[in-house]
Amino acid sequence: MRISLPWDVDVDGLQSQVYPFAVGRRRLSEADGCCSGSILEIPSEMLQEILMKLPTKDVARSCCVSRQWRSVVRDPSFRKLHAASHAALSAEAEFLLLSGLILGQPMCSIAKPHSGGLVNICNGLLCFVLEDRKGQAPAVVCNPVTGETLALPAAPPLSNKNHVYLFVFGFSPPTNEYKLFRFSFPPYSYSSKERVDVDVYTLGNARGWRKDSFLSPSRPPNRRNSISAPVMIDGKLHVVTKGWNAPMGEEAAGVLVMDVHAETCRIYPLPNDLVTYRYDNPLAFELKGRLCLAAHMFSGGRPKAIRFWVMSMENKESDSEKELHWDLRYNFFVEVEHPFNTQRPRSRVPWSAWFQYETLYYTRNDTLHRYDTRSSIPDHGPLLQWNKQLQTATISYKWRWMVHRGYRPTLLSPRVFELPPSQDETMMDICS
Repeated sequence: MRISLPWDVDVDGLQSQVYPFAVGRRRLSEADGCCSGSILEIPSEMLQEILMKLPTKDVARSCCVSRQWRSVVRDPSFRKLHAASHAALSAEAEFLLLSGLILGQPMCSIAKPHSGGLVNICNGLLCFVLEDRKGQAPAVVCNPVTGETLALPAAPPLSNKNHVYLFVFGFSPPTNEYKLFRFSFPPYSYSSKERVDVDVYTLGNARGWRKDSFLSPSRPPNRRNSISAPVMIDGKLHVVTKGWNAPMGEEAAGVLVMDVHAETCRIYPLPNDLVTYRYDNPLAFELKGRLCLAAHMFSGGRPKAIRFWVMSMENKESDSEKELHWDLRYNFFVEVEHPFNTQRPRSRVPWSAWFQYETLYYTRNDTLHRYDTRSSIPDHGPLLQWNKQLQTATISYKWRWMVHRGYRPTLLSPRVFELPPSQDETMMDICS
């Protein structure tokens, strides 16, 4: 598996060769001038204060300056502090390409766990879970920048062996905690509400897995039939849900919002004018700190337009509570193939959308569409046209690939959450 990091990507998507934590460096010599000595003589405490204010990718590059700089950056305490700093957490979310193919020259690569699927990305940490353990699979958390991994304990047995499940990975800004959630629920129901079980594990916490549940008017998606990964915004996980009474269909029904800190869930309705299509709609991502839904509009069985709605919470006039409001932000003309791969009827044609550097991106098949949102004010009347279309390399459909949004590189080592062996054994006893 190859993971391409988005550092130094220009407007046309051409990637330069920058390798974080490069092992080779040029030794400073007298020809470099008197500044070389002053760089090496900066007190480590002062150097830490300087680096703490820099973005993650600049701090990673600083390893090539000298042994002192590399030693400061690789110090576990500094890396943990920097991961929680304003410079790291306030950085604009970038995107990451995950593929089973070697696409060009990747920035770095990691060993994909055997039979492991990517749960989602939280800041700069990736979480994989094995898919063949009946919902009890141990998870692996890794940081592709540092190359470090941490295996988490297996989840407790499902309360009902017929339940399906979904793992999501989240972060709580108030407490700087990372949590793994497992939703388990019946595959379908004809009731208006069903109970969803929630098992929670906090990384680095010796309490182990904890159980809770809530009544829901719609169900979280089974990971295998969802194109939209969970979206992490301001300490809340957003997941597009499905209807209970449609066992054979995959029509979207709402948005589940999980507060990672409070560990509470709430279901919100979809936009009124969003007409979902089986297996394909909608796709969720972050747009300027808010949840955005992208959905195809179909005519004659083929997509003819793609619309983008932005979610916002507005104060009610009567009280202090807030109510949901969806704003149709963009509406584009598209002319693409059928949403299913004709060679493999049960597989979807991969597509994705994301927002970065004031530019809206949409990719489907081998074409990347781009729209500079500063170029004009959206007009909800006629369909908008993309500013530019770029042909990309053709990728075989037998390989699953996707552009993942919400990636913020971090220096945090997942091993800081590793428990002592004695606590690990106690937690395994609790789970079993």
